[in-house]
Amino acid sequence: MANFVDTNIVVAKVVDTDPNHKLVEEFFKDSRMDIMESVYQELRQTFYEKAFSALTKLKKAISKANKMEFSSEEEEIRAIRELTIQICRETEPQILNFCEYIVKVAEERGLLLVRKRVKLLREMNDFIIEQTSKINRLGGTHRIIRLQTEELESAIDIYDKVRERFKDDYDALIFSEAVMFSAKTDEPCTLYTLDKNFARTARKVLEELKADNPEIKLQVVYLLDEIEKKAE
Repeated sequence: MANFVDTNIVVAKVVDTDPNHKLVEEFFKDSRMDIMESVYQELRQTFYEKAFSALTKLKKAISKANKMEFSSEEEEIRAIRELTIQICRETEPQILNFCEYIVKVAEERGLLLVRKRVKLLREMNDFIIEQTSKINRLGGTHRIIRLQTEELESAIDIYDKVRERFKDDYDALIFSEAVMFSAKTDEPCTLYTLDKNFARTARKVLEELKADNPEIKLQVVYLLDEIEKKAE
């Protein structure tokens, strides 16, 4: 059985501060993740870049906070947190989740203070590099699905049909590759996601595709629903 996962699940697996980390670890402790190469490459290429861009926003927030006066550490921490998110929204809103993530890790480590800015930069640099290394090591513990040229062309044909139904190119591509793989294999396939809206859209599109091609053996599952079901 193929257990495909979306980017959010892989991030939750790698990043131990992710709110879904323990749930993902527990769910997949006895089964292998099957990671589409598009997911794997996207994470490898962009995690490092986006995380360091988020750290830059945090540095700018600390510089602004350095010119302000605070009555307590709690007020200072809150100001730095809010400034970072504000700077991110104004300059690079597409990485807001990374900014929130970097701020959360820094705050949990007690580093979200102007007087600790040198230690913060050193520790957060090391943290981002460590998380990137974990992503690189995924290929040794989980199956990376690498599609051949002909398979990629088939996936792109599916993508062209369904792209407008999804919120972005990336969601449409992950879905299309999973659909293509499931139609070419004898094993049942499940695409797990932590995005409820993606799951809802993917199921609707999948029904339409299966009506035209009964060889498609894919199902799309919202992971938190599946975990809740197993707990009953």
